[in-house]
Amino acid sequence: MKKKIFGAAVLVLGTGAALGAAAIPAALVTASPEPVAGIIRQAEAYASADPIAERGMQEAVRLCMAKAGFDYTPPSSGMTVDLNGAIGFKRLTVDDAKASGYASTGPRGPHEPAPESAEGRLFADPAFTNALTGPADTASMATVGGTRTSSGGCRGEAMNQIYGSAENYMLATGVAGNSLFPASGAASRDAGTAKAIKDWEACMKDTPYASFTSPQQAEDAGRAAGGQEEFRIAMTDAVCRDKTGFHAALDKVLDKYLTTRMQELAPQVAQVKEIRRTADANAAALGVTAPK
Repeated sequence: MKKKIFGAAVLVLGTGAALGAAAIPAALVTASPEPVAGIIRQAEAYASADPIAERGMQEAVRLCMAKAGFDYTPPSSGMTVDLNGAIGFKRLTVDDAKASGYASTGPRGPHEPAPESAEGRLFADPAFTNALTGPADTASMATVGGTRTSSGGCRGEAMNQIYGSAENYMLATGVAGNSLFPASGAASRDAGTAKAIKDWEACMKDTPYASFTSPQQAEDAGRAAGGQEEFRIAMTDAVCRDKTGFHAALDKVLDKYLTTRMQELAPQVAQVKEIRRTADANAAALGVTAPK
């Protein structure tokens, strides 16, 4: 009898957790003297997982696990990159704050299931984890640039089927996602970022939350308060972000460093584009189409 489960831990299928912090380069980059306005959009698209390929991974894993006797639908990694968030200030609009407080700035995507949940019990089953990720040994690991991820079992089969290899999967997902952190790290230290925060702080001085000195402090206070107070803080925060052009200012700062970084990454960007093009075609062969 098959065991049926939907969703599950990001640790076995999600890109970010699978690759880990070792993929984040330490060196910062310099600001370009001729920044390309709006290059942040191109950079974020490069660093985010390809949705068609990721749906192909889901389907390939599902089919493989069915052969092993498990009716399992894996979660999508849903890996999207918000480089404002990489600086420390995830985007927050007035509409999002009004609808859900700070929910839109919180963690997204699947997470490791609670041990007592149905998902948790399934992941505690050695037969299931062996089928999904293979034996817990070095033979079931792939390495790119000193970064490792599990590549055995149905997970590894899906990587090969959709991306061509586990190494290609890593390059087109986690390695791409982490490759822009040197630029966002440099942007976080830029005077333009400090000015954006100061302008936001000045706006907040005319509100009931005059003591907050940064959007992160406001978010922390809102989450701690919860309930309607969270919504009030989030709305006030979002209105000041909108009035001061906070995120537009951060985007402009990021453009300076991303212009340099994307030039440095040009060969890798071209390689990843080709890997994703092939992955999309392989996903389409499984009947996967673009999400609506």
